[in-house]
Amino acid sequence: MSINNNGAMIRVKAAQVVDAVVNKGRSLDRAIEKANLDDDNSQKSLFKAICFGTIRFYWELKLQLGQYVSRPIRRKDNIIETLLIIGLFQIKKTRIPPHAIVIQTVEAVRFLKKPNLTAFVNAVLRSVIRSKSKEFINANEEALFNHPAWLIKMLKNSWPRNWQEIIENNNKQAPMWLRVNQKKITSKDYLKKIAHSLNLSIDEVGYIGDLGQSICLKNPISIKLLPDFYNGHVSVQDGGAQIAAECLLSGNGGRILDACAAPGGKTGQLIEKINDDSEVTAVDIDLDRAEIIRENLSRLELKANIITADVANTKSWWDSKLFDLILIDAPCSATGVIRRHPDIKHLKREKDIDVLNKIQVNIVNSLWALLKPGGKLLYVTCSVLIEENDSVISELKKMHPDVLVNNLLLNNNIHDVMHKTDHGYQLLPGTKEMDGFYFSYLEKAIL
Repeated sequence: MSINNNGAMIRVKAAQVVDAVVNKGRSLDRAIEKANLDDDNSQKSLFKAICFGTIRFYWELKLQLGQYVSRPIRRKDNIIETLLIIGLFQIKKTRIPPHAIVIQTVEAVRFLKKPNLTAFVNAVLRSVIRSKSKEFINANEEALFNHPAWLIKMLKNSWPRNWQEIIENNNKQAPMWLRVNQKKITSKDYLKKIAHSLNLSIDEVGYIGDLGQSICLKNPISIKLLPDFYNGHVSVQDGGAQIAAECLLSGNGGRILDACAAPGGKTGQLIEKINDDSEVTAVDIDLDRAEIIRENLSRLELKANIITADVANTKSWWDSKLFDLILIDAPCSATGVIRRHPDIKHLKREKDIDVLNKIQVNIVNSLWALLKPGGKLLYVTCSVLIEENDSVISELKKMHPDVLVNNLLLNNNIHDVMHKTDHGYQLLPGTKEMDGFYFSYLEKAIL
C-alpha cells in the first residue's frame, strides 16, 4: 500500500469509527478495535487522533460543515458527511498540510465507492481552506460548547458556578497516569527507570503526583514500553481514581469489599496497601469483566476473592460475615471522565441519569446492611452530576438512621482543590490534570 493510499484508508476507517459512535451508538474504544488497524501501521497515532478529536468537537464541526454545503447530504451518503467532518477537524484543529488533507480525503471517497461525490468533497474542503474565518454563524450552545444540550443543562444545575470550567476541561485531552506498586519499587525510582529506558530526562517523562504512588506522564507511553509493566511494577490508573483506596484505608484494614470492582484498578491498589491480616473481596456482575480483574491481579502477583454476581442481590453471594470497609465504585454516567472518553457525550442520554440513580441507591442501600457498626463505606462515582452523587447519599440517609457522613478525607494538596458538597467531596475534571470523581465517606453509627 502506498503512502497516499495508507493515508486515504486511515481516513476511511476514521470516518467509519466516528459514524459508528455518532449514528450507531457504539463505544469509541470498541469502534476503534473493530477498525482492526495494524499496530505497526505508521499512521495509527494519526488515525486515533482524528477519531478522538472529531468525536470531541463533533457539534462544532457539523455546524461549520453546514455553512459550506448548500443542501443536506442524502442519508444514504452519511459516511461522506462524516468524512467531510473529519476533514474539517484536520483542517481546523491539526497542523496537517491542507493540500494533503484534500488529496487523501478525496481518495478516501473512491475507497468508499462513491466516485460520483469526489468533486463535491474536493470543492467543499477547498472552500473550507479558502474561508477559514467563516465559522460559528448562528451557533447554538451545543456547537459552542461541544456538549449535548441535555448535559449542558444538567451541568448548569449541578455546578452553576463551575459548569463552563467543567466543559472547557472536558474538551481537553487527558494525560496518562500511572500507579506505582510501592511494594516493588518507589515512584522516584520507577520514573528514573522510564527515563533511562526511553533515553529521556526525568522532566521530559513526567512527575510524581500528590499521592506518592502516582505518576503523571507528559506524553502517553505504550504499556509495551513501560519497564516491568508485565512484572506488576506499575498500573495505568488516573490520579483521581487513586484517591479512593487511599481515602478508604486511611490506616484501616480488615475485611474489605470492593463492589462493582471491574476492571480491578482499585482492587489492586487496595491489596498493594493492606497489611497481611486484611483481605479483599471483589464483586462484579459481568463475567468477562470479572475475568479482567483476575488477569490484572495475576500480573500484579496479588490475590483476592473474586465473585461474579449482582452485588445488590446480596443473598446470591454474601457469606453473612460483615465487612469492616466497603468501597462502592458505582456504575454511573462517567461524566467526570469525558476528557478520556469523549464518546460519552454521544452515547449517554438524559433519561439514563434517572435509571442510574435508582441503580446506585439500590446498591448502596443493599450493601449498607453488610457493614459492621463502626465500619466505613466509601461511595465513589466518576460523575459530576448531583443526581448520581449527593442525591444518592440523601436517599441512603433517609432509609438508615445510622448513616454518618465522615468528613475525613486525605489531608494533602488534593483535598485543598476539591469542592465540599452536602455529603462528600467533588474533584472536578482537569483539576491538577486528574479526572472528575465524587467521594462520600460514610461511617456506620454504633447504636
